[in-house]
Amino acid sequence: RTSPRQPWLELTEPSPQRQMAEDEGLRRRGAPNESSERASRASSPKTTAQRAVAYKPDIRVRLTVLRDWWSVFRSRYMDSVFWITCFALACQFAVVTYRNVGPVQPEVETPKAYAKAAGKAVEEAAKAAAALRVGDAALACLNYPGGWMWPLAVAALVTYLLRRKSTVYLLDFSLFEPPEEWKKSQAELVQLMNNIGRSMKSYEEPDLEFMAKVLGNSGTGDATAWPPGILQCEDPTKQQDQTMVAARHEAETVICSTLQRLFESTGLKPKQVDFLIINCSLFSPTPSLCAMASNRFGLRSNCRTFNLSGQGCSASLLSVDLAAELLQNNPCSLAVVVSTELITQSLYHGHEKAFLLQNTLFRCGGAAVALTNKASLIGRAKYRLRHLVRTQITDDESYSAVFQCEDGSGATGVRLSKKIVEVAGNAMKVNLTQLGPLVLPLSEQLRVVWSLLRRSPKRYLPSFKAAIDHFCIHAGGRAVLDGIEKNLKLDPDDMLPSRTVLRERGNTSSSSIWYELRYIEEHANIRRGHKVMQLGFGSGFKCNSAVWSRCR
Repeated sequence: RTSPRQPWLELTEPSPQRQMAEDEGLRRRGAPNESSERASRASSPKTTAQRAVAYKPDIRVRLTVLRDWWSVFRSRYMDSVFWITCFALACQFAVVTYRNVGPVQPEVETPKAYAKAAGKAVEEAAKAAAALRVGDAALACLNYPGGWMWPLAVAALVTYLLRRKSTVYLLDFSLFEPPEEWKKSQAELVQLMNNIGRSMKSYEEPDLEFMAKVLGNSGTGDATAWPPGILQCEDPTKQQDQTMVAARHEAETVICSTLQRLFESTGLKPKQVDFLIINCSLFSPTPSLCAMASNRFGLRSNCRTFNLSGQGCSASLLSVDLAAELLQNNPCSLAVVVSTELITQSLYHGHEKAFLLQNTLFRCGGAAVALTNKASLIGRAKYRLRHLVRTQITDDESYSAVFQCEDGSGATGVRLSKKIVEVAGNAMKVNLTQLGPLVLPLSEQLRVVWSLLRRSPKRYLPSFKAAIDHFCIHAGGRAVLDGIEKNLKLDPDDMLPSRTVLRERGNTSSSSIWYELRYIEEHANIRRGHKVMQLGFGSGFKCNSAVWSRCR
């Protein structure tokens, strides 16, 4: 106990000699001293970004790798393990049955005598089985001396439970077909931009020359679609209509007509829809686009809707992934995904070249996809979803590759980086590295492992053509398609759907992969069992891939 003359707290700082002695004593005992704690606090990161940069991997990273390997094994090989176990169990059951029944020995060795004796043996076995309860029979088989049916039965049960996953099927999809008055040639688009520049006093002569040059090298054709709010500038006396009324008119025309086609082609009724997902990056009004579609078609009041924005050209597969997660957790359901991009309000009216690129690439388009896990609809499904891999690259260069902002003069637009091809290639490499173990044959995977073990400077690049029959690569631009064709070692025929869609429709953003799938259905010899890979890129920077197998 302290005396009254001694204060409970010492207000004066200790002498340097005393502080050094205390630090030395703490150091010998292995305890942290005050000076080391102050130094660690000073050197420790303050913000979340600094902590993320200063993060050092530990055992959790290795556990994540093991979890990834387990996911690959479960999704790809668990079915094979289950059927092999069932086959071994059936063989063991046949051996036990043969030993119990015994061989058939007729009195006279003739075919008729053998058939009569076999029939008698089957009749006796049936009578014995009828007299024995199913549970007792199963226990008798499992407890057979020298048998190994217990481990096989347990293995079959475990593999069955692990392989159980609600499969998602693509019932059908429909596409937006723009009216003829929406389609314009490249010459008409150049004149249209000239009229917009004069009426709104935005574009100058160097800007028009740059857009005409990019348009000529973009790979787009002479029948790409533009919305009426922009096309009214064909009259030099009118300005571009950027009002909410014009943007909503484009949204209703694209989304509602596409949904109407889907309901007519599938025979589904709007009241049957359990989940509605609409993705549109640049136009996100209030009420939402999902509310507009629900009001137009009279969806159920308990239909769950999701409106996704800002996801870029890869948003369609992102929406499919969300729909698949919802279906897997809600059996016997129906989900509809609508992918589009509305460009009435997204035209750039400045002078910077990085922003002017968007004016020559993006066009009107849309797709509606019906996904289900209902047993009554599986027989009508076109495709089965095998794998879906999502990748998002988070470095600064990838994040700013596609960026909506204002330029130096205050004009709003989407800025496209000069290194967007490199960024897309890097995102694709990461994504396909995760997708490869799920789809590539074992021979291709062994070649990759062998090249890694040899530490060869030129690593082996697996050929996805060994596992994929058809490719739907996002038609983002001619330069992007050229780079993907070279890196994936694809043939010109493999890239024909993407190049054709780019020429006939332009960059329709997230819906382009569905136009390519329709081209494959109409012009390629797609058969049951063929696998189709869809690959999309988007702002963020994201790369998403999906593998479908043809059902019929």
